Amino acid sequence: MDDYKDFITYSGNITSIRKNVDKKYIWFDIGKIESYEDQDGKARTNPSYFSARIYKCYENKFNISLNDKVCVRGIPKGYVDKKGYRQNYIHVTEYNGINIDENLVDQFGEDTDGTPLWHGKRCEKIPITEEEEKEFQEILDSFK
Repeated sequence: MDDYKDFITYSGNITSIRKNVDKKYIWFDIGKIESYEDQDGKARTNPSYFSARIYKCYENKFNISLNDKVCVRGIPKGYVDKKGYRQNYIHVTEYNGINIDENLVDQFGEDTDGTPLWHGKRCEKIPITEEEEKEFQEILDSFK
């Protein structure tokens, strides 16, 4: 029975983003206003929120920002906070229909300035030398 995982799907607008909770994830809240009629037939609204976490390397890929309308699918998780209260959240496995590949998390990412990372190392652009540019141009000219 331990092989089975429960999943939850939740949609709404991103109401807050927390980037410095831990090293591996960013956390964000998804909120929406639910409308209903009470027992007396009066229209009522009820705001609801759910927290979610996603690997930091996906933050720039999905351009996660406040007020974005999102739909996430993930594994419901929880913990007891410092004050003894139960906190529930979604460990995101799908963001707006795109699967999160956990195998890529340790291989690919972006540094804080947007420079790509591969296995944790920065992939810096190195400009070509004049000699290399001349060589490439000669190769291209041979196809004319």
